Amino acid sequence: MKKIVFAFFIMVSISFAQFIKPQMKFVEDTFDFGKVKQNDVVEHTFEFYNAGGDTLKILDVSASCGCSVGKLSKREFAAGEKGTIDVRFDTRGKFGNQVQRIYIRTNEPDNPTKIITIKAQVYIDTTGAPKIFFDKLFHNFGKVDEGKKYETSFAFTNIGQGTLEIVDIQSSCGCAAAIPQKRKLNPGETSEVKVEFNSTNYSGLVTRYITIRSNDPANPEIYLTIQAEVVKK
Repeated sequence: MKKIVFAFFIMVSISFAQFIKPQMKFVEDTFDFGKVKQNDVVEHTFEFYNAGGDTLKILDVSASCGCSVGKLSKREFAAGEKGTIDVRFDTRGKFGNQVQRIYIRTNEPDNPTKIITIKAQVYIDTTGAPKIFFDKLFHNFGKVDEGKKYETSFAFTNIGQGTLEIVDIQSSCGCAAAIPQKRKLNPGETSEVKVEFNSTNYSGLVTRYITIRSNDPANPEIYLTIQAEVVKK
């Protein structure tokens, strides 16, 4: 009989010990901001409560890249007490689907690290922005003689609403030089990029790329391709 009573006492003690442990419970552990314009800063408040029977202590809060946690009003919560965590998400430099996580370290013995998640689909607002459009992106010189220079032009137009600026032009090799006729275009204005190919010391099929960088927010880099079949005499 004493053994039964002792075993019952142990079981009750274990159950009671489990009950009095702190336990952090979130009303929601994930929040989706939906579509958010790039460069905007959005915020959300996560609510939680101490579902255990002992004092819940928040030891540390850390966030993944792109979001930050506001200052906590307090770090200790009695049994049943509610609390909040404010999360701030800065979309600067972000684009497309975003998933950011916040890690909360507590004194909960069984599950000390809690994770809450924010999501967003960051888009670029092109209203009033420039937009670059090329009439072609590829030019084939065909068969060319080795040792000669050949030229072609790629016409482009600013079909956007803001001033277009060519920021930089780079070629994949020194054999292809690209020079823009103009670097700044008003809306509706057209210009061209002249590309020169030097076939010296080349033989066979040659393919080269020119990278055009502009202030078009939706398409900041465009790649032009030239190709030639160099024939040695």
